[in-house]
Amino acid sequence: MKKQQINAMAARSQHAIGRAFLSLIETYAYEDISVTAICEKAGVVRKTFYNNFTTKDDVVHYLIQEIFIELERELDLLSMSLEHILLYIFEFVEKNQEALLLFYQKGLFRFAYKSIATCITQDHILAMLNKEGIDFRALKYILAQIPAVLISVIEVWIENDFEEPITFLVDLVIAMMYKPLIKTSSKNNIEIQQTKANKNNLN
Repeated sequence: MKKQQINAMAARSQHAIGRAFLSLIETYAYEDISVTAICEKAGVVRKTFYNNFTTKDDVVHYLIQEIFIELERELDLLSMSLEHILLYIFEFVEKNQEALLLFYQKGLFRFAYKSIATCITQDHILAMLNKEGIDFRALKYILAQIPAVLISVIEVWIENDFEEPITFLVDLVIAMMYKPLIKTSSKNNIEIQQTKANKNNLN
């Protein structure tokens, strides 16, 4: 993970390493970029790299955080509705589409998952969720899959060159997040099994 540095020299080193990585990733696959190559491009020694980062994965996390820190500053999760938050997120992605498209094309968009998911709190999810008839054991899985819906929609949006309007995507995400869960009763299961058995007997 990125090591916590607050002095000006460390901040400059992290910035230089991050810019060097971005320059390299435009040309090379992630797997082909070495720490040595990053250091050479940044004009730093390996010791400086490891004083600030543990692996090159941490450099990607650092760059993603640099992008999303603006979103985190703007969002007031306690007072904003889920719809308002989604509008902010899609507008933010569109605003930063060049950098995020590069990460997506290089297979690095997964590093942004956590930053996106943390924008939707458990309270937002539960506030809109009709919990009647839902087994309480399912809630933790529902809480996990709802942010995944948002991330999947953003990835497809990026892949399709930001084709659809933001308002359409907000409505779509909310509809997909809260699609009613169908609960099949044991009686229905018995009826289905009996129907299958009858068909087999006829054959």
